[in-house]
Amino acid sequence: MFNKLVKTKILMVLPVAAALVLTGCDEEETIAASAAEEQVDLSQTEDLFAQPIKANPLTSDPTTVMVRVNGEGITRGEILEVLNVTMQQVASQVPPQQLQQVQAQMYGNIQEQLITKKLMDAAVAVANIQVTEEELAEAMKEITASVPAGQDLATALAASGTTLEQLTENVKEQLATRKFLERKTEGIQDATEEDAKEFYDSNPDRFKKPEGVSASHILIKFDEGITDEAKAEKKAELEKIRTDIIAETVTFEAAAQAHSGCPSSAQGGSLGTFGKGQMVPEFEVAAFTQEIDEVGDIIETPFGYHIIMVTERQEEGVVSFDEAKEQLIPFLSSQNKQQAIADFVKSLRDSATIEMVSEQ
Repeated sequence: MFNKLVKTKILMVLPVAAALVLTGCDEEETIAASAAEEQVDLSQTEDLFAQPIKANPLTSDPTTVMVRVNGEGITRGEILEVLNVTMQQVASQVPPQQLQQVQAQMYGNIQEQLITKKLMDAAVAVANIQVTEEELAEAMKEITASVPAGQDLATALAASGTTLEQLTENVKEQLATRKFLERKTEGIQDATEEDAKEFYDSNPDRFKKPEGVSASHILIKFDEGITDEAKAEKKAELEKIRTDIIAETVTFEAAAQAHSGCPSSAQGGSLGTFGKGQMVPEFEVAAFTQEIDEVGDIIETPFGYHIIMVTERQEEGVVSFDEAKEQLIPFLSSQNKQQAIADFVKSLRDSATIEMVSEQ
C-alpha cells in the first residue's frame, strides 16, 4: 500500500480504475487472476530503470498551460510530473531503446487522465464530501503499518521524495473520492451466481489455463552501449554466481537477494507463474525448456544477463465454474459499478468546456 500511494502522487479516477477506488487493489488483482491469466513481464515486480525520463529541454517550460478545463489550466509541469512517475513504474517492461517512443505515447494519455481528474475533483468538491479525522487517522495508520521492513515512515517518505503533508493530502483526497464514488454506485445491484454462469459460458477463452512455469531469475544488468570488455566482466560475474549455486555454497534465493539487479531480488528472484508470450523471447525459450530445479545457462536479453531456475510447471487446462464463481461474482459486481462510473465521467466531460491551448 505504501509504495503505491507515494509513487502515485496524483490520484487518477478513471473508468478502468474505478474498482480499485471502490474495493482496493488486493481484491481486484485476485479477481483478474481468476477471470484470465494476468500477463507477467520479465520485470513486472518493479522498474529496472529507475531514473526519471527527461523531457525535451526545448519544450519543457513547466508553467505552460496545455489545456483548460472549465477555465482551470493544466500545465506541462503537471503532466510531466505524472509522466515521470509512470515511466519509472513501466520502464522495465520496455526495452531501453523504445522508452522515448513509449513516453511520447503516454503523454497524451496522461493529459486526458488529468482532465478527468480535474472534473472529478470539482464534482467531489460540489458534493461537499467530508473526511473525518478518525477516517484519515485510520488510513494513515494502515499506511504506516505497510512501510517496508527496516524503515520508518519518515525515512520511507524521504526516499520517495514525498513529504508527510503531501502524503496526508493525497490520502485525504482518495478517501473523499472513494466516498463520493460509493454514493454514486450504492444503488447498483450485485451480480448473482446466474450472472456469473452466463459470463462463464459466454467467455470460454477467458477461463483457459495456458501452459505456464513458475521461475526465479538473477539479473546482472548492463546499459545500452556498454563495451565488449565490460559485458564480458558482467557475464563472468554471473558465471561465478551460477557456479556457487550449483556447488551449493549458496542458495539461488540468497544469491538473488545479494546480486540480482531486478527488484524481484527481494523475493529471492521469484517472478511467479507466467505463460508463453509474456516474456522477451530469449527468456521464454530458456524458461520453457529447462528442467525443474535446474540452474540454467546464462542468457542475454535487452535487460542484461540472466540465469533462471524453474520450480514448477503448469499444464494447459480450463478453470471450472466452481473454481471461478467465487471470484467472478465480485468481479462482475465491480464491473457494474465501473460502468456506472464510466457513464458519470462521460456526462462530466460532455458538459465541460475543454480547451486545448498548447501542443506537446
